[in-house]
Formats: sequence, C-alpha cells, structure tokens
Amino acid sequence: GWHTDGASKDRVYDVVALLCISPAAKGGKFRVSNACNVYDDIKKALPKFMMHELTRPLPRDVLENGNGKGQKKDISATLSRSYDMLAMRIQYNSYPIYVTEGDRMRFRYMRFWIETGHEKTAWRVPTLLRISMDILDDKLDEACVFHDTLKRGEMVFCNNSILAHARDAFEDDPETPPRHKVRAWIQIQKAEILKSGDNSELENDLRKSLFSL
Repeated sequence: GWHTDGASKDRVYDVVALLCISPAAKGGKFRVSNACNVYDDIKKALPKFMMHELTRPLPRDVLENGNGKGQKKDISATLSRSYDMLAMRIQYNSYPIYVTEGDRMRFRYMRFWIETGHEKTAWRVPTLLRISMDILDDKLDEACVFHDTLKRGEMVFCNNSILAHARDAFEDDPETPPRHKVRAWIQIQKAEILKSGDNSELENDLRKSLFSL
C-alpha cells in the first residue's frame, strides 16, 4: 500500500531513490502520489475530530533485522525484544502522519507499521483512526501522479516528505532474470541552509556531496 520510507522517530529520510536493475516479467508498476494535495483535500472534507487522527502521534512498530524479530542473540537484544520493553520502545516511537508548520509539511505514513505497532503494545486500533486511514488511502489513489514500470537502468527519486509511493503486485518468469531493484535513502541536512544569511559555501558543499553519491 501507500507509504513513505523510514519508520523510526529519530531517523528521517528526505529522499528515497529506486534503481531498476531488472524489471519484473509481469506487473510491479511503481506508483507515486502527492500527499500534499491530499492533505488540502481531506482537511476540507473531514471533521476536525477525524483530522486529529492523522495529526496526532501514533505508535509505529520498531524495525530491526530479522523481519522485526531481531537477529542478535545476546542478552541486550533479548531484553530489548521482551514484551514489556518492546511495548515501551514502540510507544516512544510515536509521531503523526501529517505534521505542518507554517507553509511546511512532512508526511510519514506506513499503515502496516502503525497497525502492528498497536498490536504489539496490546492497543486496539481506534475506529476513527481506521476510518481516517481508509479515507487517506482512497485519496492517495485519486492523487496518483505516476503509475508506470521502471525499465532497466531507470532511476526514480521521490521527495519522502510530501510524496507517497507504492508498488503493484508482480510476477517473475523463470526464463528471464528476476525482478531486481536497488533502493537508496538520502538525508539532506537543510536546517542550516534555511537560516537567513549567505549560505553559498554550505550549498556548494551539499551539491558536491549529492553528486558524489
């Protein structure tokens, strides 16, 4: 389904990139939707008590190696994955789907991790939240701005703050190379650039760093 990358409260990715090494034999189209336009639409349509569900902190599952179960077997890993400790970590890892400040917005959404986060803390997903996410998913479908197959060698960059992305189901063919995509995440440290004053040197350093990736 529709999502942005990164589920950690303390690590935010500004850009997500996807490089196609080999496309699937069938299906697997990449989708992009404008979550900024969706916010404007649903803010006009939803009552405030439902809009609140999309703008209040929500617990997100804690992602680790091993499909969320962890791979390390030492005592610290065991304790961190214990029921009570994991519930506390998930409760800490809470943040809103939409955050707005003036004319700026950040969208962070992965419905699956919200639902498993509630499940692992023994919290029921509130009915209003479930309905609000249903509406959000429908509106993201309507706001889709790109829906196509990436060909071999093509690469897409998405603004992970205002764009949601998704992928259609796919099938591989045993007679052809399997689907192979390479993903990359970029953190653009823009806090200093947004400050007033002459930041030309900082901007040049940032450009050099991006072009060297």
